[in-house]
Formats: sequence, structure tokens, C-alpha cells
Amino acid sequence: MGRTQRKRRHKKARNFHTCNESTEIVLLNSWLKKQGMKCNEKLVLAVFDDTGRGVLTKRKIKAGEELLNLPLNCTINVTSILMDVDFCSIFLVNKAPCVVEYKRKVSFQSLMAMYLVFLKIQGSKTKWSIYLNSLPKEYTVPYFLPNYLKCHIDTDILAVINKQNEIIKTSFHIFEKILENSNSDKDAVIKLKAKFTMSVYEWAYFTVNTRCVYMDLSKLVDLINVENSILNLIHDNTKISLCPYLDMINHSPSARNETKLMVSFNVKNINVNYLNDKLFSDVWFSIYTKSHFDSYTEVYICYGDSHNLKLITEYGFYLPANDLDYVSFNFEDVLIFLKSKLIKLSQDQMAFIHNHGLNKHLYIDLRGLSFNLYGLLMVVKYYYNQSHDVSRMLYSAALCSNDKLLNELITPMVRDKVVSVKESLSKLETYECDYVLSNCIALMSQYVVILEKFIKY
Repeated sequence: MGRTQRKRRHKKARNFHTCNESTEIVLLNSWLKKQGMKCNEKLVLAVFDDTGRGVLTKRKIKAGEELLNLPLNCTINVTSILMDVDFCSIFLVNKAPCVVEYKRKVSFQSLMAMYLVFLKIQGSKTKWSIYLNSLPKEYTVPYFLPNYLKCHIDTDILAVINKQNEIIKTSFHIFEKILENSNSDKDAVIKLKAKFTMSVYEWAYFTVNTRCVYMDLSKLVDLINVENSILNLIHDNTKISLCPYLDMINHSPSARNETKLMVSFNVKNINVNYLNDKLFSDVWFSIYTKSHFDSYTEVYICYGDSHNLKLITEYGFYLPANDLDYVSFNFEDVLIFLKSKLIKLSQDQMAFIHNHGLNKHLYIDLRGLSFNLYGLLMVVKYYYNQSHDVSRMLYSAALCSNDKLLNELITPMVRDKVVSVKESLSKLETYECDYVLSNCIALMSQYVVILEKFIKY
């Protein structure tokens, strides 16, 4: 009986099933092995009840152990793009001087997404086909919510979606125009012209968005003198990469890890015109854990300290009890609220606010008012009070958000925000709730908790 009970308890506690035997994963593991990937032998891919697909360790892992070691040419990074002659021909064999005409008009993430579409449309003809087939077919970010739900979600979530939408649409139309003007006769380019759609580009954009990792190749490759390269199109840096298998390890804010770029020969500042696979045959991207993991538990890495607004809009998941969550307030909305209370700021007050940056980063978190919101209210309340030196108070070590008068000044606006969020939640809860919507509801419910705590105290 005792043995049976132990088995039952073990079965009940088991919250995963391994998936290393599935055809898709067998193919991926086999391909990665051929490419030269070295993976910690304790690790297997699994599906977890709470986090979905991730990585399980069969035996205890100690801090300092290497989790994964990938050859650089087994990752999709800036060098992959630059060395793909067919892809570059889209831009360089063109009716228009597009690398000049669209100079610094797109992000590197957008260019990566365009390249991913290019690879995906080639199907089995590209070496990346097995990896591409292992990627999710859809993503759980609020960007993909239908419009009838978007109109009820919080303004902070909607602002991120609108920004993503603007970036995606703008870059899509730029790439669409470049494709139309391309004179490249490569089969892959001709195929891309016929199949380049917004839906596949959105998929590619969020594949990069949710799965890329930080990888700095600036010491290896000269990424500054790129006037005649397609990198002339981008307005930011190139320090992201898609890393097969590594991108299946899920996030935990408590996990600690370190990445290393290991070069076995003396090479640096390679000109972009002289790149080739042989140069990178002995360059490896490695990740080490600084955390301990017990046997038969999920292995995590940290994507960075992030609040849930970023986690749900950028990665598509929500972390309960996230102390980094906050509720933001727009400066213009604060001014409208003050005006409704017959409080009008003078030109001197407005100048002081802008000069000290107190019109930005206005929010309330579980600890109370942000430094800037507290400082803004201080200017509103005490700027003309001769017994208070606002400049000195603002940067005093004694500054804290426990001034009852300042809290009471903003409390009516906070109450209005609580009412507004609760009304939106009531409407959202009338719809069938999927994973994406439940994340939005969870975050908005957390907003209510934060705001009601502020009002209470």
C-alpha cells in the first residue's frame, strides 16, 4: 500500500511529459547534432502544464554548468543575413537605390523578420527548414486579439499594441516596395514576391520578438562601415539572434545565467564584404546557468527583469505576483485632472517640471508613487510655498511617497482609474476567455490591486 501511495503521489505531482520522442523533436535534435550543437546530456525537451514547451533536467544541475553550446553558423544572426547572397540581391539588385532611399528606416528586428519569411517560403530547400517547422504556428500576444476585445483592454496594453502595429505595417510596406522594385532573378526571390503577405510577416516578426536572444558580434564583424550593405537600412543595433533549442528554455525572473561567445582563433573586425561560413566554423555561442535545478524540474533562464506589461505584449505570458508591475499615468491626463480641480500650473511650474523630467515615468506601483509622480505633485502643491524649497526637497534623501497631502491630491484620479479598469474587466469577462485574453485580464486585475492598495493607505 505504501508503495502504491508513493506512486500515486508521484503521478499527481508530475506536471510534465517529455516530447523528445515526437517526430518533430527527433528531427530537430538530429539536425542540431549534425550542425555541431553540444547540449548538456541531462536536458530533454518537455511539455509542462503551466509553462507549455520547455526544457527538463533529468538530473541535478549545479550553478556554473554549461546548458548549451551552439556553433555560430547554427544561429540566425546578422552574419547569416549578410552571407545570404540571394536574400541580399533583393536589395542590391534593384531598380531603386533602396539602401540609400530607406536608410535607417527599419529596425534590425524587422529585417530579421523579413529574412525569416524569405527562409520559410523556401520550404525544404533551406537548411533551416527543420528548425522553422519546430517553431510555434501562432503566438499568444495581445497584438492578435480581435478588435472587439482590444477596445476594452487597458490603455497601457493598447498603446504597446498600437506601437507594434505601426512598426510592423511601416516596415512591411517598405519591404513590399523594395520587393516590387527588385530585379533579382533568383528563384527564392521570385517565390518571395508571390507569397509575401502581412500575415506571414506578422508571424515572422513575433517569432523574432518572442524568441531572439542577445548576441553581440560587433567585435567579430565590422558593423560600422556598412554604407553599401543592407545594414544601411537599419536604425538600431544588430545584437539579437535566433538560437535553436536555446529559444525553448522558458523564463524565470529568479534564474541567473551567462552567455559567452567563444572564438578559437584570432579574428576580429571582419569586413562585411568578406564574410563566409568557414570564418565562423570555430566560433561558438555558449550559455551557462548560475542557478541550481533539482532532478526532474524545469530549467529556466532569465530574459531580463520585466513587468507583466512587457511580458504579455512582447512574449505572450504572465507572471503572477510580479513586484515590478505598475500602473502608468499620462502627463496630459494628469494636467486635465488638475484642471478639473481648478488647479492650473504656471509657466514657471511647467518649465520646472519639463527641465527636471517630471512629465515622464509617472506611475504607481505596490510601493506607492513613482519618484517623478511624487516630484510632479510636489511642484503642484509646494512650488509657491515659501516654507518649502522644492528643488532641495526633490533630491533630498528624505524624499518618499508618504506625504498625505500629495497622496490625497491624486487619489480622486486613481479612483477614476480603478472604476475605468473595473468597467473594462466586466465587459471582457462576458467573452469566452482564451489564454491571451486571460493574460490581459490578469494584468488589469493586478492594476486594480495596485491602485486600491494606494487608495487604502
